[in-house]
Amino acid sequence: MKKALMHAHTAYMVTQFNIDNIKILQDLGYTVDVACCWNDDDSALSPEALKERRKRLDDLGCRVIETASLRKIFNIGELSKAYHQLKAEVEANKYEIVHTQSPIGGVICRLACRKARKLYGTKVIYAAHGFHFFKGAPLKNWIVFYNVEKWCSRFTDLLITINKEDYDNARKFKAKQVAYIPGAGVDTHKFVASDDARARVRKELGIDDDTIVLLSVGELIRRKNHGEVLRALKIMKDNGTLLTPDSDERVQPKYKLKYLIAGRGKIQGELEETIKHLGLEKYVELLGFRRDIADVFAASDIYVFPSHQEGLPVALMEAMSVGMPVVCSKIRGNTDLINEGEGGYLFDSKDAKSLVAALNKALVDNETKRYEMGQKNVETMREFDKTKVNEVMKNLYSNL
Repeated sequence: MKKALMHAHTAYMVTQFNIDNIKILQDLGYTVDVACCWNDDDSALSPEALKERRKRLDDLGCRVIETASLRKIFNIGELSKAYHQLKAEVEANKYEIVHTQSPIGGVICRLACRKARKLYGTKVIYAAHGFHFFKGAPLKNWIVFYNVEKWCSRFTDLLITINKEDYDNARKFKAKQVAYIPGAGVDTHKFVASDDARARVRKELGIDDDTIVLLSVGELIRRKNHGEVLRALKIMKDNGTLLTPDSDERVQPKYKLKYLIAGRGKIQGELEETIKHLGLEKYVELLGFRRDIADVFAASDIYVFPSHQEGLPVALMEAMSVGMPVVCSKIRGNTDLINEGEGGYLFDSKDAKSLVAALNKALVDNETKRYEMGQKNVETMREFDKTKVNEVMKNLYSNL
């Protein structure tokens, strides 16, 4: 029986992006082990969700190898421990394929596989979910991460990229093969809202029919940049653009807005303090982890994605797949998905005034225009559907 190892730095990464890849490898005749840090302190998953993800892997028949944390670059002790754990497993099991991802985890795992590549012909796949060097990144990122990735590419049999900018950069490296795939793939039929979703969720949250709901879904970490939306709303409040949620005034260009953020993460307390400090308690609500995210989509009008850095963002793709118009940061990955004025509007992720301008464009649009933008996004997402991505991955695994 052929053996493969699926490696990621956290349980979230391996279960969020690789369940289909595990199934593909199994269909190709491989037994698949999974290696990751299971109890990561910064996990985007609740304890209950972690248990569900573990059961999913158990049901697939995967042996789970729990490793030390690979999240912090200066935690040398943990990195060294993880390296030796992975090296021992790879050499003992003589895997035909090792599939790794994430910047730090990808480096440690590829170094751990060097001997196995020479002795057993182990093929190492590195899936870059977004290089830390990109247009607009700090110079230090290019000096450090570009050179590290270039050096590690010599220990890589297949380097997978998920956006066009990364693909162009990766082609300059020494990997035996470089491939582009359209992200991790999106199940375009996944989010089916209940019939009464819009009315039910709005009633639950105390939002009336006249309020325009902005929505962001994602981990509460600084990279996701939710604070920029709060600062933009503060500007709009101060310049008189926003009505209070209980106002009956209808003088344009004033809008009744509610901003919902669904997700959990380590800066939740910081965001709560910022909301209070900016006086936005009536305009913003943190929803935490929601199991009915399809219904939350249905209750919302505009999807806001302010992230500073992404590879090819699944959260944005999922919102597009259900027909939401978007306002998103003008960064690598996002620009692979959205053209200005078509499926949404773009802004500078480091400039709240730029975000205000983009939000104003979206708010000026009537319901018909927002619907047309949403349908454009549905059409775009057909090229990023999981079935197409899975077919590409099957061919890559088979040819390797």
